[in-house]
Amino acid sequence: MTPQSTLVITQKVGKDLSKLQKQFNTNVKKINQLKQQLLDDETFIRETMIRIQTEIVPLQNQTNQKIVELVHIFDKHHDDSFFKKKEKEKLRDFIMEHATELIHEGFEELKAIHDKYSDETFDEIDAEAENMTATMMKNMMGSMFGVDFDDDADVSNPLKMKEYISQKMEEKEAAAQAKKASQKKTAKQIEREEKAKAETQNISKAARSIYTDLVKAFHPDREQDETERNRKTEIMKQVTQAYEKDDLFELLKLKIELQGSDIESLTMADEQLKYYNKILKEQVNELQEQLWQLRMSASNPMMGPDIFQQFGGDEATKNKKFAREIARIKKNKKLVEKDITLLRVKENMRQWLKDYEIQEDFNDMNFMSFPFFG
Repeated sequence: MTPQSTLVITQKVGKDLSKLQKQFNTNVKKINQLKQQLLDDETFIRETMIRIQTEIVPLQNQTNQKIVELVHIFDKHHDDSFFKKKEKEKLRDFIMEHATELIHEGFEELKAIHDKYSDETFDEIDAEAENMTATMMKNMMGSMFGVDFDDDADVSNPLKMKEYISQKMEEKEAAAQAKKASQKKTAKQIEREEKAKAETQNISKAARSIYTDLVKAFHPDREQDETERNRKTEIMKQVTQAYEKDDLFELLKLKIELQGSDIESLTMADEQLKYYNKILKEQVNELQEQLWQLRMSASNPMMGPDIFQQFGGDEATKNKKFAREIARIKKNKKLVEKDITLLRVKENMRQWLKDYEIQEDFNDMNFMSFPFFG
């Protein structure tokens, strides 16, 4: 029996499910789907990143190393009086574009060549770009979540950004609550607040009662048999983890699996079902947020291509996509090697430069698709 089926309230003969029971089943099914999707996506990301690091990255590094060699050739030609002013402008454009990208890929030895052709050092330009990116992200996230960023806020990575926004939103909520508390309340406002407070307490009791039952039944301290004590210790880890995460889904599942209960006996009262539904709905929202964040981490343009789009699909499809990407990188490498041989000769370089156009925007370069060779 699957976790989903154990938690679904079944319709009795001659009796339809109530609205609350239907809501409960809908929430359970949604949670089960989201948990499975999270598990599948985490597994996909982990396995795909391992394959990228072992199958793609070494090949791409080999290709990039060849492009480094080509940049040195362009640099040497730029110093040659054989080339005219316009040709040297094109040589410089090529050098600056590719040196910049290659330095970001880890080839820091090209900083000297970059700085030779730039009014600012690479490190100065990079710091300015980081500041601009940070400002842009602060503006975007600030507008999205309605928070202001302090000048010295450390949001240098997604985790720190998330922590900072959470802190600011908590501070904002606390300030709003304090302001609200300082204002004179009407009788209706007081009544609503008391009702909400009582409901929150009842919701906590609904989950805690299941947790308490499981603790009483499976606490290992008084268990004499070592094997049984170890089993109960593991059970208590699962129970405590679920309770600390407010994971009612897992608590209910554990109670049914471990104590032979059935979901109908645990959800008989409408008042209890109402509280369960509220907890489960909040859990649905939390899982959706986790899934969204996971997807964002895999599709962040600052971190590279969206790996779900690039390598997603069933196992056969994924293998085909990896094989296609590997073949493309190998082809790129051969094209670069061919041009290294060709462009060492300055007469050939002059001919090549005739068709080369100076790029207006250096930001669109992607070494996974090298455009200039062949």
